[in-house]
Amino acid sequence: MDRLGARRTARSVVAAVGSLVMTAVLATPVVASARPTGAATGAAGSAAAGSAATSAAPASWTLSGSGFGHGVGMSQYGALAQAKAGRSAGQILASYYTGTTYDQVPDTQTILVNIVSGATTTTVSGLSTGTNGGKLTVTAGGRTLTAPAGQSVTLRRSGSAVAATCSTCSTTSVSGTSVQVTWDQSRTDLGLGTRRYRHAPFVVTPTPGAATIQGVLQLRLADEYLDQVREVPWAWPEAALEAQAAAARSYALRKVQAGVRAECACHVVDGVGDQVYGPVPEGSEASFWPRWQTAVRAGGSATTGFVPRYGGQLIEALYSSSSGGRTVNNEDAFPGATPVPYLRSVSDPWSTTADNPRRRWTTTVTGAQLARAFGLTDVVRLDLSQRTSAGTVRTAVATSSTGAVRSLGGEALRRALGLSSSSIHRATERVGGSSASDLAAATGRAAPSTASTVVIASTYEEDVAHLVMARPLAGALRAPLLLSGRGQLTSATVRELDRRGSRITRAYVVGGSTLVGSPVVSQLRARGITVTRVGQADKDATGAAVVDLMRQQGPITVAGVSTQASVPAAGAFGAVAGPRREPVVWAGATRVGWQSRAALRRAGVTTVRLLGPSSRISTAVAQDLTGHGLRIMRFAGAGHGDVSAELAEYFRNSYTGTRVVLARTSSDRTSDAALAAGYRAPVLVVTTAPGASVTTLVQRQPQWPTVVAFGPSARVGSTTLTRVRDA
Repeated sequence: MDRLGARRTARSVVAAVGSLVMTAVLATPVVASARPTGAATGAAGSAAAGSAATSAAPASWTLSGSGFGHGVGMSQYGALAQAKAGRSAGQILASYYTGTTYDQVPDTQTILVNIVSGATTTTVSGLSTGTNGGKLTVTAGGRTLTAPAGQSVTLRRSGSAVAATCSTCSTTSVSGTSVQVTWDQSRTDLGLGTRRYRHAPFVVTPTPGAATIQGVLQLRLADEYLDQVREVPWAWPEAALEAQAAAARSYALRKVQAGVRAECACHVVDGVGDQVYGPVPEGSEASFWPRWQTAVRAGGSATTGFVPRYGGQLIEALYSSSSGGRTVNNEDAFPGATPVPYLRSVSDPWSTTADNPRRRWTTTVTGAQLARAFGLTDVVRLDLSQRTSAGTVRTAVATSSTGAVRSLGGEALRRALGLSSSSIHRATERVGGSSASDLAAATGRAAPSTASTVVIASTYEEDVAHLVMARPLAGALRAPLLLSGRGQLTSATVRELDRRGSRITRAYVVGGSTLVGSPVVSQLRARGITVTRVGQADKDATGAAVVDLMRQQGPITVAGVSTQASVPAAGAFGAVAGPRREPVVWAGATRVGWQSRAALRRAGVTTVRLLGPSSRISTAVAQDLTGHGLRIMRFAGAGHGDVSAELAEYFRNSYTGTRVVLARTSSDRTSDAALAAGYRAPVLVVTTAPGASVTTLVQRQPQWPTVVAFGPSARVGSTTLTRVRDA
């Protein structure tokens, strides 16, 4: 049973999102196409026939999640939180075991506990706890060996029997099909290695089918066994201890009812395969032992104790350290098991409090470890989207670079990789702010605190082209990109400027005075900021002005091309466009404007990236550009999400950090992706739901274990965030 700090028991041809078309310096586009190395796959696409991707298998995979253990039944950390909230043991148990009652039952049965398993030899000795104590009596085959205090007796396999030897004892050896060790419990403890046990007898027998021995204690369940069960810290609140004692009692009674297991000659083992039973407490642990003993006896009598029951019958009281916020149906954790009515998935927010050290965990495994778990040569994609009703992984599907596909159940994956639980989820964050100006200020705060420059663009949707062109400029300058109204700065922009104070000495206002009016310039100058207007209302002139300004900061050889129809994808491109010094210019139906084209020539640009398929940036535009000696690279995914996924994978080594950002596009607002690009993280465009290309991208890129929803749930819905988190 899983609990606190322990556990129970080449190349691949892929369906393209789109195709990245590379056109040589020719008058017309070439027919052949290629895709960026490792580009994401998806359902929609326009890849040319025969295109393939060679995906390098990641060297490591970072997996994160919540909870610890199988998550079925009672959560121990959840019980702790409920006890702290004033709930009783009965209430705690009822919350985890659906439809159960809290009842007294007899508990004086004898339980056989295996404390030695698979050993070739073991040594015992008598430890004195009182006057004349420490003597052991060892009996086998009708003969008895008596060992004085502190004298070691060696137990070993001898053919089909067990032999006990003591060279300095009056009888030096005895043997038989079993060896029984007894002692006076009032003044002697049994020493077994570094462990000390109080309750006799200890019986050693041959292990069936192996040349080893196994040792079992025969204990009274009510106190001798339960008193030394160590499943939670004994310093925990009373109600949590009582709930644990009742669950442990029910679990043990069920095991006794099931009979002795031949493979261990026991009802239960002393470890996490059943319940943790330990030696006599010593040191600081002993000071809390009375609290646990009191919990074991709570409400009962010398012959009875409390248990959870269902329909008047003892339940199999499974428990684990903590769930990931919801417990798991038993058949989901243990495939093939019959559904049990009291082991149903229930909401468990109690497991997610600050007391639980595994309320959030992260584990990094090597690519080789992951591949071994699935029996593959490598893994280039890990699909975790098949989930149980509790949100845990039902089936994990891995794909290798050869195209081979293998599956593992969620619990099997957990054990194979040593994960804390199968409640595997990417970490999530949400950026607040409903207006575009609020969101711009949020990403503006990500710019260095030492920034002396700010870039200002219009907040209005009809001016979004200028915002998209402003983003690479802000990125290249490492400056915040903030928004303005026609006649005044927005309140969010004012707050961010106030926060930065006198460090801001220069502002570039992108667009003409009809977009960002003269009063805005006056506001900025009143703050002691030098203002330079970049461009005009005309998109062509603004694109040219941005290129010229960026060229002054350093060489430019590549630029992006967008149209009004490809704004969200072009906005996503902004996350790398600034750091890579790649400005964006605007195209119409058939060509890029002459001013932008001239600016590209002045800058020495040789390659342009078309940020959308031919349905959004026409073939005529590509022909016009190649006709002017430029090399074309097209990101040709069918939708904005597809293009953003292609961009994220193609530039995967150009991003900083471990986050991927989800940005919404809608008919009334297309600017969110450009604003989100201020984080310099991959931006994936979503609508009311993430596209297949978006979820597939995160399955192929383990270096981004955190998913950020950009904006409130009205923009990026919780369902969308969950689908990407759990992909």
